[in-house]
Amino acid sequence: MPHAKEHPLAGRRVVPDAMTGEEIRIVDWIDRLPGGLALLHPDHPVARTFRRRLAVLDLHASGAVLARSTAGLTLVHHAELPSYDPVPVGMIS
Repeated sequence: MPHAKEHPLAGRRVVPDAMTGEEIRIVDWIDRLPGGLALLHPDHPVARTFRRRLAVLDLHASGAVLARSTAGLTLVHHAELPSYDPVPVGMIS
C-alpha cells in the first residue's frame, strides 16, 4: 500500500551522512512515484546498493525514499535521513 502523503522532506536538501557531507534532494517515498517500485528490482544497480545497506542496518524496503545526488538517483531509507519536525519551533498551527 503506497504512503498516503508525500515524505515530509520531499523537495528539501539534506545531508544524511555527516561523515561524507554529501547533500541529496529528497524526491518522495518510492511507492508514491509512477514506476518507482521498478527501482527496487533486484537487478537494478541502485537497488543492489540499497538492499545491501538495508541488510546491514536490518531495515525493510518499505521505507524507501527516492533522492537525487550528484551521482544521479539514489535510494535511501527514511531511517537514514535526518529527523524532521513537522511543526518548526515557534510556529503555531
